[in-house]
Amino acid sequence: MKKNKNGFTLVELLVVIVVLALIMIITIPAVLDIMEDARKNSFVLYCQKVVKDTQTQYVYDSNIGNAGGAGIYVYDITSDLGYSSTGNYRGYVVVDASSTTGTKYILNLYDNNYAIPNWNVSEKGDPTVSNLQNYTGEVYSQYFKSPVTACRNAKPGASVQCQNRNGYIISN
Repeated sequence: MKKNKNGFTLVELLVVIVVLALIMIITIPAVLDIMEDARKNSFVLYCQKVVKDTQTQYVYDSNIGNAGGAGIYVYDITSDLGYSSTGNYRGYVVVDASSTTGTKYILNLYDNNYAIPNWNVSEKGDPTVSNLQNYTGEVYSQYFKSPVTACRNAKPGASVQCQNRNGYIISN
């Protein structure tokens, strides 16, 4: 009587498992790097979108008589820019229209992973991936406590009145 061999031997199964483990060891770090790059790029694109939307909103507010003229205005991304859902993104854009060199836009934005604290878009341009900083709440909390704090950080040493986009004075 002849026996049919219809299965794999233990050695063959072990070889397959080892080969799969080697493939995973090689590919997992690459996949994690790709995911990290995607998170960074997503944050940078969001920063750029927030700045563009703030510029548009400030021009609109200036035209209808809300904000405008010399002053410092704080645009919160949740309440002033019309973003109904911001996910993990939080922060402000400070519009400094009190400068004689033109309107300045200072970005203070963070999520669970990255932060752009006190980034002067008017002088430095849009933030890029290389400008991102790893976010730790304790380190950057000085920039993100309140719109007033963000406003004071935009003009260090100056006693300024911060206003929201409708011109109301913001207080602590």
